[in-house]
Amino acid sequence: MKNENHDLICYNTDRSLMSGIATMVVFPSSINEVKDIIFNSQNLVPRGLGENIVGACVPNNSVVVDMKKMNKINFDFKTKLVQVDAGVTIKELNEKLKSIGYELPIIVDGTIGGGIAMNVPSLFGGYANIKEWIEEIEFVNGRGELVKFSRSDVGEICGFEGTTGIIVSAKLNVISYQEKSASIFQSNDIEEIFLIIKRLKLEKGIVMMRLYSPYFSNLLGFPRKYHIVIVFNNSSGKIKGEAFDLLIRKVRKDHYLMYKNGYSETEDPKLLFEKIKDFVIFLNKMAVPYSGDLNLGIIFPYFKNEIQKQEVIKMIGRLNGKPGKYGIGIKRKNRVEDLQKKIIKRVKMRHDPFLKMNVGKLIDMDSFEDFKDKNVGKNDNEGLGNVKSDNYVVSSAKGIVNSQRLLDTNDRPMNSQKTPEKDLDSFIQKMEQGEDSGNVKIGDNLDRSISRAEEIPVDRKLMDKILFNKGPEDNENIGDKNEDNKN
Repeated sequence: MKNENHDLICYNTDRSLMSGIATMVVFPSSINEVKDIIFNSQNLVPRGLGENIVGACVPNNSVVVDMKKMNKINFDFKTKLVQVDAGVTIKELNEKLKSIGYELPIIVDGTIGGGIAMNVPSLFGGYANIKEWIEEIEFVNGRGELVKFSRSDVGEICGFEGTTGIIVSAKLNVISYQEKSASIFQSNDIEEIFLIIKRLKLEKGIVMMRLYSPYFSNLLGFPRKYHIVIVFNNSSGKIKGEAFDLLIRKVRKDHYLMYKNGYSETEDPKLLFEKIKDFVIFLNKMAVPYSGDLNLGIIFPYFKNEIQKQEVIKMIGRLNGKPGKYGIGIKRKNRVEDLQKKIIKRVKMRHDPFLKMNVGKLIDMDSFEDFKDKNVGKNDNEGLGNVKSDNYVVSSAKGIVNSQRLLDTNDRPMNSQKTPEKDLDSFIQKMEQGEDSGNVKIGDNLDRSISRAEEIPVDRKLMDKILFNKGPEDNENIGDKNEDNKN
């Protein structure tokens, strides 16, 4: 436990650089300790490494729960599932998995708990978000109950940014470790770039298509052209071994180059594929540099001034873009639509009726009264409000509570007549699944029984030229130390 002012300073903020006040920091090492913390505190902020940039773990006179002491890892060779505590970093997990020939292909900075809370996508977008790899989650909700959620129910935890409880462990699917390779395509013509992207989307085994604008490319040490970094989960690419590792290190830290050059603000719209080109052309006209994860359909524009940023945000709205990677936190909760607010409030009250967990993130909700809506019938409020006494919390926290039981107990309609409000629960799962064509499922890059290449004939000669394209001015090895020193 830390409660001295000088010990608390680093917990007052996260990578968003927004600042709050941590009144105390606690370090639970067991599930029972997490329960005790929830029983004895009102204003709690769960924290991993604080890698988010939207203020999702900035305290507000809060007790910060640092999960780093919950760090056990257990791998089951029979089921190929790994049980991992919330405080384990994803990097540490993959180092241990690699030693036995496996990997969790979610490449991102942060802890398991933080990654699940934010539903982070992998650097290799072809492997989708961490939610796709979850088999089971254990978490302690705002009532102090240990709850197990199966794969089909994790949408009420994954991506809710710690507002429904504290994740204590997860059971994750893993795959056999795969040596990867890369190739780079470059062009001065944005039309050619998108022609190539359409072709690349047909290729099996591509787990990254990372687009860079000419300015961004130049910062990375490439010629001032458009570039697509293409990563394969096999040896198809030309860049391998140490050169591949160096390239991926550059890609992983590409945002730091933008910050270093004065681009301190960024957005992350997820768009339908057919709208991405229009958006990129708009960014070019605005002289806004960008990168893009074309597997997931997310573009990352960077800004030096607020005027440019606001113009781009307006365009994102016109194109119906949604937050793609960074989350909501404090910084972007004003953009949450009314229907989403209703869904979030309903889930929040189901798991955290006393409003203990990460209050002020995702949406503003200061009391139970905030949940009530003029369109919600009396019986609906009674159904959600039937847990009100501290005595119930203490008694119900003994043992593990099944998630379906929680749903039945706290959200069962008081009469059988359906209304739009009573259908919100079933709608939550549909919303979580998403309908954007940019969505990626892990099956897309693992085992396909039918090749997508059958749908549109692929010109193999063209593909060979694309995947291994290199201009005469690019004879330097991608692993050249001189190029690395420029950055």
